[in-house]
Amino acid sequence: MGLLARRTTPAAPVSSSAHPPAAAPAPGARIRWHRTERVGWYRLPEPARDALTRAGHTTGQAIAAATWAPTTRRDAGGRYWCDTDAWWIETSWLLVVRAREALRPRGTSAEGRPQLERAGGGRVQLTAHPLSGPAPAGQRWSRPPGPVAAGDQPTPRLTEHAVEVLPRAVQTELGAPTGQIAIRHYPAHGGYHDQVLAFRRISPTELITVAAVREAGAYPDPDAAIDAADWHITIYRPHVGTPTRTELAM
Repeated sequence: MGLLARRTTPAAPVSSSAHPPAAAPAPGARIRWHRTERVGWYRLPEPARDALTRAGHTTGQAIAAATWAPTTRRDAGGRYWCDTDAWWIETSWLLVVRAREALRPRGTSAEGRPQLERAGGGRVQLTAHPLSGPAPAGQRWSRPPGPVAAGDQPTPRLTEHAVEVLPRAVQTELGAPTGQIAIRHYPAHGGYHDQVLAFRRISPTELITVAAVREAGAYPDPDAAIDAADWHITIYRPHVGTPTRTELAM
């Protein structure tokens, strides 16, 4: 799912080494953006992020990191809780995180559904996989030069799958992602700054991570400009070691 960040300055792009332009990105898809105040890794509750940092995790530079939508659950005894799952990938670690927060009822809605609020506290369930192997590799992907007549321009297809806007060769190398996210920022000078982050667990010992960044101004049209912008893509294919599992208090 695409996430739209209401920020005036972009996050720092993922660093990558310079490579010659390669084959064209796959045309014809645009992300269906959804407005949200917290995006990417920052959708994980702040107490959970603080607990991870205190324990010495997430202190390095992430290549890619994101959070799935929270899920509210109820057990047979009538207790409620909220699970928020997230992932963080840097050169040395893959972190798979679940933040579990207790909820308590505070009445019912007009439809008779329970209204819930956080009860405070909670636990962070963490699985940490050590990573090793070749360094991340970066490449710049450009569209072929030359104008396209207005009548020949296909109508863009909206998609909820962030990786569908990436070059087709990158999609093929990645395969069906285990996790993916798109984030759009609004730079102060206008236009858009887009990020697409994804990873796939190929096997228990193999992982591929993709971090893509593009930026374009507002002229002549911001949507057309970002569609034509170059992608700067980092791909990381490390070896995955034996995981360790811990639980942290929020």
